[in-house]
This record gives sequence, structure tokens and C-alpha cells, in this order.
Amino acid sequence: MPDYAPVDLTGTDLVEFELNGRTVKAPAGTMLVDACAANGVEVPIFCYEPRLGDPLGACRQCLVSVEGIPGLTTACSTPVAAEMMVDTVSEEVREAQDGILELLLENHPLDCPVCDKGGECPLQDRTFRFGPGESRMVEPKRHFPKPLKLSPQIALDRERCISCYRCVRFSQDVSEDGNLTMSERGGRSEITTFTGDSYNGRFTGNVIDLCPVGALTSIPYRFTSRPWDIQNTPSVCASCSVGCNTELTLREGEIKRVQGRDEPNWQVEEGWLCNVGRWGYGADQAPQRLRQPILRDGGETRECSLEEAVAAAGLVLAHEAHTTVLLGGDVTVEEAFIAKELAAGPLPDAQVGSAGVVGAALGPLRALPAAQLGDIDGADLVVVVGGDPANQHPVAELRLRKARRAGARIVLVGPRAQELESLGESIRTAPGNLAEGLTSAVAQIATVKRPLVVWDELDLDAEPDAAVVLATALGDNAAASQLELTSEVNGAGLRALGVAPHSRLVDQDLGGVLAVRANPGAGPGGDAWNRALDSGGPIVVIASHHSELTERATVVIPCSSHFEHEGVLVTAGQRAQRLRPGAAGPEQSAPGWEILIALSHRLGVALEYRSPRSAFAAATASAPALSGLDYDTLGDLGAEIATSPASDVNGAGAPRAHDGEGLPLVTGRSVFGGPEAHLSEGLVVTATGEEAVLHPAEAARLNVADANLITLNSPNGECTVRLRLDPGAPEGAVFAVRGVPGGTVESLLAPDRAPVNVTVNTA
Repeated sequence: MPDYAPVDLTGTDLVEFELNGRTVKAPAGTMLVDACAANGVEVPIFCYEPRLGDPLGACRQCLVSVEGIPGLTTACSTPVAAEMMVDTVSEEVREAQDGILELLLENHPLDCPVCDKGGECPLQDRTFRFGPGESRMVEPKRHFPKPLKLSPQIALDRERCISCYRCVRFSQDVSEDGNLTMSERGGRSEITTFTGDSYNGRFTGNVIDLCPVGALTSIPYRFTSRPWDIQNTPSVCASCSVGCNTELTLREGEIKRVQGRDEPNWQVEEGWLCNVGRWGYGADQAPQRLRQPILRDGGETRECSLEEAVAAAGLVLAHEAHTTVLLGGDVTVEEAFIAKELAAGPLPDAQVGSAGVVGAALGPLRALPAAQLGDIDGADLVVVVGGDPANQHPVAELRLRKARRAGARIVLVGPRAQELESLGESIRTAPGNLAEGLTSAVAQIATVKRPLVVWDELDLDAEPDAAVVLATALGDNAAASQLELTSEVNGAGLRALGVAPHSRLVDQDLGGVLAVRANPGAGPGGDAWNRALDSGGPIVVIASHHSELTERATVVIPCSSHFEHEGVLVTAGQRAQRLRPGAAGPEQSAPGWEILIALSHRLGVALEYRSPRSAFAAATASAPALSGLDYDTLGDLGAEIATSPASDVNGAGAPRAHDGEGLPLVTGRSVFGGPEAHLSEGLVVTATGEEAVLHPAEAARLNVADANLITLNSPNGECTVRLRLDPGAPEGAVFAVRGVPGGTVESLLAPDRAPVNVTVNTA
């Protein structure tokens, strides 16, 4: 990750100053260390990291000479001024920098051959580049028992620490969890938590990337490889729709590490990752991974080759009068496009739907100027409507915290109790009353220069009248913009292709079923889907992991995971980004697009695409929202797509009411409740399960107690979950966590996610 802030040398506010005898320019107020880097002069640093906020000047490694300032000054905390004369190479400066390195290395252990940071270590690099070459220190070095488990994922080697405070500042000033601190003083200083408990949280893994010396290392990656026997590949995280830029570390055909990636303009995640994005890759090595194709014929189940499975899939689908194609919300643009081409050609009388397409009535809101995550930084007012970013789109939380620190007003509107309520004004609404709760927020949108609305797709889909209120308010302010946090990874890409919601299909005769990364029985309306699947024809499943659907399928074909194939996802801010393969995947698996092409051959009408590039080119030619995009020029950082397709821009429709007796049900995801957390060895210790949450007063009325097992019933189904009481929860509603593997909360929901009421009883 870069240590220096990006500097624009083309602007109009540049000032001239002298750097090592030559005249250079930089924007006024730029920190000297960044201005030097932008003009080709590296000043060694350790504590400085522009993403952490104002400079600290703790390590003193960046000492330089500035005419008019007595002695030497730290370049990280000195802003550029016109006619400043700076020297970074004088003998005095070199001697000072050498001296600092000598002191930092006094007790640093000589364990580079076994340190995971070796070969990627800023201290190592800067010692070779700027250090004295030998040390005058002859005293024995200090030693501590090692390593300490700072958390289940992070190891601490105390003797390597140089007290740069980067990890502490991240905890205190970026994630704002306040957990990490530097205890004691002087030579006895060490990193610890305030309470002595484990350093747990949503973003703790970022301190590993921040640490410049290998004091903090990843336990899942520890002693796994060395820099010279790995390959790094840029890609995109597919854990949620934020679309964080990642760098995949590959060794011997497997992903061994995921890190944040350099993002020059800091428009998406700013280099930070949530812990699921960092360690979720372990799910690919879990026992639930599909490694061999499966055929079921009558009562017989057997494994077969990939070629045999594709042939069998073509045979069983060709004999059906009609076919239903179900696409998961994380299929790539290319997989979805080829599936639609199959449905239009060789598949008999096919219809296509996807769980990733939600909110068809939200076109007017989507058509307004789309913001990127980085635009939150410059907003005067950020209104968060619905959702729970901390759990469902975690890195968005860091942007909101940063905006609040910069002076933006944060307003949260919705029915959920959530951690981000401490950031600003919280307008708690009753379920179904988002529009009413928006009154105050809309008044504020009209009075500020740069308002931005961050909105949750599922909540606005349930209350389209609130979407009308928002669209009107934003449309009246020319400087306003909106950022949609979609429920599925590639929901925006599927909409751009004109894919319909798969909930429209459940009440029909499905015929033969081709499911691509889809498992409708485990989603909203699962009971209805399972009945439809049981009464339909043969089921062909293309998936990367075992599921309820693969257990009932006629043909199961293993496909590559998002760490193993390439393609395009359209993530938050309508940003098209490219996945790149970082691992080979099981031998008897293949990318989804390739399996679909092979299937077209078996169905007798071979599709012409031979690569994701050619399929993407055809998709952009057929979908107006994708026009102008080029597979190669998407590069590492992607590009924004056009506004929503015209077919999606329509009236907002009527509000959808909560059906049934009892209390309104409000659902949401938990950051550590999804498949990655439950299947990844590095995350399973922090994985969370299903639960229901009630306000204590509501629980007393219902005669249920904390930690009880309770049964929730809705018109669509029932589930049994553990109850937790929370005084911050809204009265008059039940909150439940969905999305947990093997969970049953989804059975309470209708296939189209229409609002429901539930009755509550002791199990």
C-alpha cells in the first residue's frame, strides 16, 4: 500500500519551492513528504500514513532541512509554502536519518529470514536505502515470548514494534473502535487492547497492512510463503456490492492472502478491507467446496467427469418442453449475458430470472447522478436511508466515519438499531414509514450545497413511496447525488442486462431448471421455491459450493469461485470492475461462462463467444446501460456505467404493507453471518448465527425472555431462533438476522421480499 498521499501537480493552486537545488511545484498546504514524492524525491517515513488523518511525527524518520526553520523538521508535518527551500540529501539530514534508523534497529530482532514481512518490509527496504550500514549498538537485544495472539487472526511480535502508532491510530481514528492502545512508556511501550481482551472488530486486519515492520502479521498467512515464491494479482472483492479493490496472493495454485490494493484516486475503499473481504478466501478450501461433478439418475448418485456432466445437462434440458434459468446475484455480467443468449436460442421456451434484481420501481431514483463511495468524503450532508452499512456494506462505514470527522452532518433514517447512530442524527422509523421519517432529512437536503443520499435497495423496494420522496428532493438540488448499496454483488449489472426478478417465476411451472450460482430455496420464500422445484423437471446446477439445491439436483457442475475466474461485476456507484483469477480451482471445475458455452454446444446451437472479453463486448452492444465500456480499458479501477436502462425507469408503484398478524418483521445481514465467515478457517471463530432481537418492553408483553428459543411464524413459513433483548431495538417490531448458511429466517419472507408480520412464541 502507498505511504504517500496522491498529489495533483496540474491544478491552479500550485506554489513553487526549491527542492535539493531545483525549482518544483506542489499544491499549497501539501505536506512536504508528499510534495517531495510527487516530484521524484523519496523521504523515508514510518509513522506517516495520510489515510490515518493529521500527521503525528512520532518516528522522526522524515527529518529534512528547511531554510528558516531552526534545526531539522519532520517532512510529514510541514506543509509546503511558496519559496520554501528544502534539502533532503545534505550530510546533516543523512546523519539524522541514519541515527533514527540505528535507534529503531537497536532492539529489532534479526529474524528477517523467518519474518512474514521479510522481502515486503519498509523497515528492511529503508535500512538498505537510507541506513548507515553498520550499528554502534553492542548491548544485548530485548526478547519477549512470541508471538502473542492479538486476535484470532492477528499475531503480535512485540520486539519488532517500532512504536510508529499506525495500528493505534487506525483503531482510534479510522475504524473508531477504540480498542488498540500503546501501554506503558519509553522502552517498555507495547501495543495492547485497553481491556486486555482480543482485538476483535470488522476491520482489524487493516493493521497488518499498515504495520511497517512485521510486528503485526496474519495468523492464517503466517509462515505460508515468501515474496519470491508468490504471485500477486489485482482483483475485486465479491463479498458484498461495495466492490473493494484487492490484491490476491497466489502460491501453488491456491489463494494464500488477500490485501488491500493501491487505488490512486481513493474513490472506492481507500485501501481498507473488512475482515470478511480479507480472510473470506478460506471458503474455497472448505469441505463444502464442490470438487467433482455429480449425476443423479433415479436413486443412484455418482461422481463423473466435467465433460460427462455437461453432456448430461444438455441431454436432460433438451428433453424439457420449457426451461427456467435462475441466476444468482453474484454471477458476472458475462455469465448472465451468455445465460440469456442460451435462453433466447438453444434452451427450449426458456425464461430467465435472478435473485440479484430487486426494486424494479426505483428507476427514477437510480437515474439521478450516481456518487462513488469516495464522494462521501466531500459531502456536507450524508443521509443514510435504510439498511445497516456496518454489517451489510462494511467499508461504507469507514467512509461515513471519515465524513463525520471532516465536518459533514450524518443523518440515519430507518427502522433498525445500528452502531452508526452515534455518528449523528438518528431518525428511527416504524416499519413501513420511511417516507414519513424522511421529512426532516429532505428539509436538510434542500439547504446544503453538497448533499448525498446513501440508500439501501431492499428497504426502498419495500417502500417505493419513500423512493419518490427522495428522488424529488434530490432532483430539486442540482448538486445532490445518490449512492445505492445493492443487496447483491452484481445486482446493478443484472439490471443493466434487463434480467427480471426471479420471484416472478416461482408461481409458474418451472419445467427444467438451470441454476447458475443460484440457490432459491435458501432465499426469501424458500418454502415456495422448494415446492416449485419439487414439482418441476430436472435441475441442473452450476455452483462452486454444496447447497440445499445441489443435494436435489439431477446434474451438478462445479464452477470456479470469484477468486478463480475473470469477468465484470457492476458494484456500488454503478461501477463496472474486473475480476481477475488468482487461483486455478479444482481440476474438475471450470468458469461459469465456459460451462454455459459448452452447454450451448450440447444443445445444438453453439454460441460463438470464446472468452469473457468477447462476451462482454457483445453484452455492451446489446445493453444501453453498458454501452461505451471496453473490457481492456476497465483496467484495475473500473469505470462507471450509464444510468439505469429505460425499462427500469418507471413509476414508483404502491407501498407494500406488512401482511399477517403480529409484529412487523425487519431483517438484515450480519457482517460475520454469511457463508464466507462460516466456511473460512480464518473467520469461523468470529462467525455469528441467526438471532431475533426484541426491545425488552416488547418481550415482556410477549412473555419471552433473553436467550429463549422462540418460534417466528409468518404467512410464508416459520423458523426457530435464539432471542436477544436490546434496549436500542425499536418497539413494535421484530428484527432478525438472515443470510446465515443453513438458516431459516428467509423462510418467513415472501419470494418477492414483500413486508410481512410475524407472531412470536416460545419454542
